[in-house]
Amino acid sequence: MKFALNLNDALPFSTEIPTELRSHFIPGSMVQAASNGYGKLLLQELPSAAGPIYYHAYHINRKTVFRMQDEGPFFSACIALQHESRLEVERHGAVLLREGQYNIIYSPVFDFTSSHEGGREYISIRLQYSLPILEEWAPYFPILQCFLEKVRAGRFAMLSEDNSFLTREIQDMIYRLIHHSRERAFNPLYFDLLARTLLFHLLRQSAQQQPRSPYSNQEINGIHEAREMICKNIRYHYKIGEIAQKVGMNEFKLKNGFRQTYGDGLYEYLVSERMLAARNLLADPNRNIKEIAALTGYKTVNSFIKVFKRRFNKTPGEFRQAATEQ
Repeated sequence: MKFALNLNDALPFSTEIPTELRSHFIPGSMVQAASNGYGKLLLQELPSAAGPIYYHAYHINRKTVFRMQDEGPFFSACIALQHESRLEVERHGAVLLREGQYNIIYSPVFDFTSSHEGGREYISIRLQYSLPILEEWAPYFPILQCFLEKVRAGRFAMLSEDNSFLTREIQDMIYRLIHHSRERAFNPLYFDLLARTLLFHLLRQSAQQQPRSPYSNQEINGIHEAREMICKNIRYHYKIGEIAQKVGMNEFKLKNGFRQTYGDGLYEYLVSERMLAARNLLADPNRNIKEIAALTGYKTVNSFIKVFKRRFNKTPGEFRQAATEQ
């Protein structure tokens, strides 16, 4: 793959990971890293029988544009995990994935640019599922059948006209993929199963969001802003009225629209984000349970332990011990 900075300047890659991005390293992955005045990049590839998985983390200092080119078509499930993904696809035009959105994209030409603002960290994951894998699922998802018809005709295609949003199940599967080789010896069969299960959840969520949302673009943006408020400060418990006022929606529409979009209510989504953060924090042996409880918004350790055990069927201490033994 050719990777250029600001369209023309080729970046020299190495396997030396920049300090700021070491927390994103996945053991067993194939690593390419680069660093200059514009920012620091970490590109990782994980092999899977379902198709390779690419996990990218960028620490951007100054506004910049990357250009990526490769042989053959571009054919991937693209997920924006942190900050938006702004792509300009050759022969098609702009594709915007906001944080927490995904789509499956096909372009007959692998040539696109991505724009990035300074002072931000961008994290994305791309799953390059093979055509036979997608064809296995096509009989069960009409939306996928329509997508594959365009692919076979060699036309640009997106799985859904409107990008889909990450649900709790999708977030959980992504976590398992990224952390699999950190928590246990790498098992290719189990890893492939995780990749296929993630595909099922991606397809199901996209299918459930069809037909088009009954909410206006302004209301959809408000729902997305509500999610951003929750995710940016999980220690704070916003009242629904407070969120509705800030995003410019009435409470009824916000509550129903949020559940329709993400599959959980606002409070359930907050709890899910807190638990995902807690699970990540438990990987740091220098953090004690009391500190993790405070960082995830719980005033007492007991209330934190109760919610954690209800979610993962283990106390935080038991979870940490099991991860250490694997």
